[in-house]
Amino acid sequence: MVRVLIVGKTKMKAGICLGGLVSGSYRSVRLLPAQGYNYPKNKRIHVGEIWDLTLKEMPKEEIAPPHTEDMRIIQEQYLRTVPMPTLKDFLLKRVDAPFVHPHALFDGRIQFTPNKRGYVSPADGLPGYSTGFWRFEKALHKDPNNAKPRYIYFDDGANQTLDIPHVGFQEPLE
Repeated sequence: MVRVLIVGKTKMKAGICLGGLVSGSYRSVRLLPAQGYNYPKNKRIHVGEIWDLTLKEMPKEEIAPPHTEDMRIIQEQYLRTVPMPTLKDFLLKRVDAPFVHPHALFDGRIQFTPNKRGYVSPADGLPGYSTGFWRFEKALHKDPNNAKPRYIYFDDGANQTLDIPHVGFQEPLE
């Protein structure tokens, strides 16, 4: 078993995506159930929790870039929860979270739709990973004009570069 800190739990169309960091190596992992590809939305696991997990590497033929971090959970045991302010400090001391411009995300392979939503496409080349940590050069702004929480990145002044929907389970931050 390895200890894994849960650093991401986001909503998907057919379930949730769970991200974690393996204790010691801080290897990024995308956690999947032993059978299947998504946990249901009611999976009782939360950001900031530390779990003892027995993980199984995905067979090479099942790895589909950019999801190269996929691991199946065979056995799980909850240990404890790290408070959010402590979690932020912990992560900033241990993971590489460079300051970047949105165009540099995912090795610069990110593309943008006309409405400023980011995506990567096999036609344009996929990055070798699907999870990571970044900090933007400028602050994100919560969109006050949208019923669903969204964050906007502005280049210079009023030039909107990126529109990011909030897909987490926690209350969105201002």
